[in-house]
Amino acid sequence: MIQRVAVVGAGTMGAGIAQLCAQAGFSVKVHDPLPAALAALPGRLKRSFDAAVLKGKLSTQQAERAFHSISAVPEIADLAGADLVIEAAPEDLALKQDLFEKLSGICPDALLATNTSSLSVAEIMKKAQSPERTLGVHFFNPPVAMKLVEMIRTEATAPEAFQAAWEFLLMGLRRTPVDVKDVPGFIVNRVMRPYYVTAQRMVSSRTSCAAVDESCRSIGGVPMGPFELMDLIGLDTNLAITKAIYEALGRPERFAPSALQEKLVSAGELGRKTGKGFYLYADGKIIGENPSATAALPQGADRPAKDIWSNLAGAIILEAERLVSEGTAGAHDIDTAIKLAMNFPKGPFEWQK
Repeated sequence: MIQRVAVVGAGTMGAGIAQLCAQAGFSVKVHDPLPAALAALPGRLKRSFDAAVLKGKLSTQQAERAFHSISAVPEIADLAGADLVIEAAPEDLALKQDLFEKLSGICPDALLATNTSSLSVAEIMKKAQSPERTLGVHFFNPPVAMKLVEMIRTEATAPEAFQAAWEFLLMGLRRTPVDVKDVPGFIVNRVMRPYYVTAQRMVSSRTSCAAVDESCRSIGGVPMGPFELMDLIGLDTNLAITKAIYEALGRPERFAPSALQEKLVSAGELGRKTGKGFYLYADGKIIGENPSATAALPQGADRPAKDIWSNLAGAIILEAERLVSEGTAGAHDIDTAIKLAMNFPKGPFEWQK
């Protein structure tokens, strides 16, 4: 039974995972190789707990109890005795491999999990002892609010280790886990890639960003269109994920990165965080399309809204079907993942019913 949790990484994701575990009643130790990041952890957690109290999500007593159940520890050896270790360090393969090589000796009986969003779990765990105790648990940001967790099993992951982690997430943290094999992009980043790539190809052939986004909202019933969403995520982050999946899958044409997005990223126009992306922003609100994104593109009449959504949904469905045919994930888990991660009213297989 998992009772003591260790988190490696005191940044946004690591702190969020620690807070989630503490709120669920678990004792949590947090370590970060960077002393400055560890020193900033109490303040980061305090602000987050205070916000939860203000929103009525926690009582003052609950927040204080959870806050005091999290310990920042300066040495990685201080994580000894943990039942589960969740790594949330930067997406650097060598760094993660080094961490798990050490952790597998420090915590010889613990489940070892990585929160990677883009790297191969098997590669991350390459230097770990007892690979049967290793797996991926990909939380979505912010972990305290997002219910979905992609659980990634490698060929070495023991069924009992996977089941123990599954029960911890489902019963202990009240999250919704989905089962996926160790493939580039897992479920959400892989299945949703056409939402971004196909949309950019439409814009490059006489359809405006605004028309695409409006079609997705009005016909698909989704909260945000692809261009609004890319601006929110950050064009640099979105492009990096596209490139990583594109390369890892052997450069399939359907995932080829957009020259338009690469141009905007090179210019430092990264979306909401810079005030310019596919749209222009003032006070966090869209005030128009960015001329840098549209001026050089062919101009013409927008496609019918139904055609725009049909093309995007069709590309997403095809990718979802590929995952099922590969044995990567089941249709139910794919639908669940897309609905929870994207806040879509239906998943791709449900669209066909």
